[in-house]
Amino acid sequence: MKNLTQKLFLSAMTITFMGCSGSKDKTNIELVTAMMDQESFKSQDWDPDRKGFSSMRVPPENTVPRGYKPYAYPLDPVAANYGLKNPIKGDFAPGILEVGRKRFQVYCAVCHGEKADGQGSVAANLFVKPPSLLTNKMKNYRDGRIYHAITDGYGAMGNYSRQILKKRDRWAVVNYIRTLQK
Repeated sequence: MKNLTQKLFLSAMTITFMGCSGSKDKTNIELVTAMMDQESFKSQDWDPDRKGFSSMRVPPENTVPRGYKPYAYPLDPVAANYGLKNPIKGDFAPGILEVGRKRFQVYCAVCHGEKADGQGSVAANLFVKPPSLLTNKMKNYRDGRIYHAITDGYGAMGNYSRQILKKRDRWAVVNYIRTLQK
């Protein structure tokens, strides 16, 4: 009798599980429908529940993306001057200088000029003129101060951390500027 009960139970379970699985022409049975049919919005659409508002949501306060490390010296060029150390200081290998030169030509030369003399193609049109990077004042800055200006911006200059994404490339720009200062 025990064996027959087990066989009936297994048969009933098999039939039940076979009934839950859909084939290629059938959809699955949804036990919790809210999990499968969630209301979703395209990120640039308007929110139907809040007139005049975008459907994009602001992340909760104090959330940080995975792998994100905040910049250690925001709005503090003096601390950056002393706190940041150039990991490729003195490395004027052709590969590093070429990366620095390319980034400088694309992002810096427009204002600071090809020779870093402050005579870029748009310099005459700017209200606040970009400084020459060849002055004694700039030469006396430590590498960290120049890196900070690229990363966080300085004065009228905005930051370029979104354009020059790799930290190593920003340090390569610093090394390239040092070659122009010689």
